[in-house]
Amino acid sequence: MSEHLERYFHQAHLQWENGHIDGAIESLRQALSQDPDFAEAHALLALCLLQKRRIHAARYEADIALSLEPDLPLAHHAIANILLAMRKFAEAEQHLTFLLDQDPNEALYYRNLATLYDLQGKKTKILPLLEKALELEPENPHTLAALSEYYLHKDLPRAEAYAHNALQIAADNADALIAMGHVLLEKKHYNDAREHAVWALRNDPENSSALYLLSAIKAKTNWFLGLWWRYNAWVMRVGSTRAILVLLSAFIIYRLATIISFDMQRADIAAMINIAWLAVVVYTFVGPTIFNKSLRKELESIQLSNKF
Repeated sequence: MSEHLERYFHQAHLQWENGHIDGAIESLRQALSQDPDFAEAHALLALCLLQKRRIHAARYEADIALSLEPDLPLAHHAIANILLAMRKFAEAEQHLTFLLDQDPNEALYYRNLATLYDLQGKKTKILPLLEKALELEPENPHTLAALSEYYLHKDLPRAEAYAHNALQIAADNADALIAMGHVLLEKKHYNDAREHAVWALRNDPENSSALYLLSAIKAKTNWFLGLWWRYNAWVMRVGSTRAILVLLSAFIIYRLATIISFDMQRADIAAMINIAWLAVVVYTFVGPTIFNKSLRKELESIQLSNKF
């Protein structure tokens, strides 16, 4: 590897770690213009594109990296994360298992496997993996932030301690900032939580976790606009199957209540029930639009303030 090539890749890796994704992509393009068969550059570019939510482009780059070097750890790491985003859990687990077999002392792979189990709802398997990652790298801010997230709704003081430790190690780390932001949100320190979300967005304006935190703050501080968001967050926690069952149950209760009201010759009650149901249906359509418009307006104010 030439000196220029190595410098471009090293710079890209630092930019990626610090959340400067656009800069990392440009550095990697410079590297690949000199060596189109640079497998590690293709793998890292795949991870950058994934953070930009360009999943198909990311998959393309990861496939190139694997075709050039089938055993390259960074390529398997990239494809595993892409498959997680595509919710192809079985395939993702195969790549993560391969990585752990190759290097059982890499904390990152344990965190990735914990993410997989979290998405699958296998909550009991998460903590041992995160604790193993922490044992391997006690001062890794990403692992500390992940532990903070794990304890957020179980043990808030412990979650705060992990987030605080992560920020002490890396004050600009996006995961650490977002973890502390969620802790502050749980403590109802809304302005402080917002500051942490904004700080994370300054490094990466498209950071999905920071945008999620900002959405959560908006939902907590605006009851009406937050109704849809809270429902959507609940669906994400319980899964689409349970959510559909709840909706079907609600519809059946609505229909039974209407029928019973008519049988009791209480057309007024039936009309009120119909109006209430219609209001819920209308809100499910207009709620996301109103909420997203409000969130975009807030993001515009953040972007404007960052110019000065």
